[in-house]
Amino acid sequence: MNIEQLKYMVEIARTGSLKVAADNLHVTLPALSQSIKNLEKELNIMLFHRSRRGSVPTDEGQKLVEKANSVLQKLQEFMDEAEAYTNTMNGEIKIATYPGPMEMLVGLISDIKCEYPSIKASIYENSTEYIIEKVLEGEVDVGFITYTEKEEKKYKNLVFKKLLDGHMVVAVNKDSPLARNKLIKQEMLINQPIVLYNDIYIQEFMKSFSSLPYDILFTTNNVDTIRHTLENNTAINIGFDYAFQTDAGLSRSDKYVVINFAEPHYKTYSFGYFYNANNGLSRIIREFLKRIHRTIKASDVNNGSKM
Repeated sequence: MNIEQLKYMVEIARTGSLKVAADNLHVTLPALSQSIKNLEKELNIMLFHRSRRGSVPTDEGQKLVEKANSVLQKLQEFMDEAEAYTNTMNGEIKIATYPGPMEMLVGLISDIKCEYPSIKASIYENSTEYIIEKVLEGEVDVGFITYTEKEEKKYKNLVFKKLLDGHMVVAVNKDSPLARNKLIKQEMLINQPIVLYNDIYIQEFMKSFSSLPYDILFTTNNVDTIRHTLENNTAINIGFDYAFQTDAGLSRSDKYVVINFAEPHYKTYSFGYFYNANNGLSRIIREFLKRIHRTIKASDVNNGSKM
């Protein structure tokens, strides 16, 4: 038995597929399959029920998968402890984020790099679906998204940590007639050209207005495009409030205003980060997340709000 076999067990149980597990672990399917067969022979236990539908742990296999996961977490703690004795930090920070906190994340990574020059860092900006996929595949350590209880229940192997509450808002140019309203009612969206950030939560929110003849001018993954559209009074934007509070481009423009929806469309969401419980967190990632919490807490004190 070896550590790799424990990783194989955990990943097969998580994905329910030998092929998907092999792809995620970057090994060939025959190599993965043979390794698990060798382990079963060594233990004299069948770990997985295999069928065309996938691979499911046996009762004994499930208990051993849980033990394997604990062993891998303890191993990571051992490695982190050993690294701590060197009085430095190594490793890589790989994160993905929805637009909004990018400036904050870049600032924190810059600070950590100054203290620990040997670390490497990668930041990706994309939609919620993309971020969840990359964390599940192990290509990203931590994802920053907006989510609801539905995602927490759906993705059992993901650990979600809320940083703040947020809600959907409408951003309009100051010269727009809509800017005079304290709240936006659904009928006000009729025939309004709308630009949206391409994200599943925003798409789901827009379904609540499906009976209205509203006009989606276009969707985009480019925040600067949204800002230019608002500043030129070409369209209005519907999105998450925290993006307008934290995104450098959106928050610094004074040519548009952000307005809350009236009930029943004032809906709250959680903004935070998540990671794959099966992969654990390295020491450098844990340090990075501690700084995230400190930054958010300091922002709460300074702004006197949920930010």
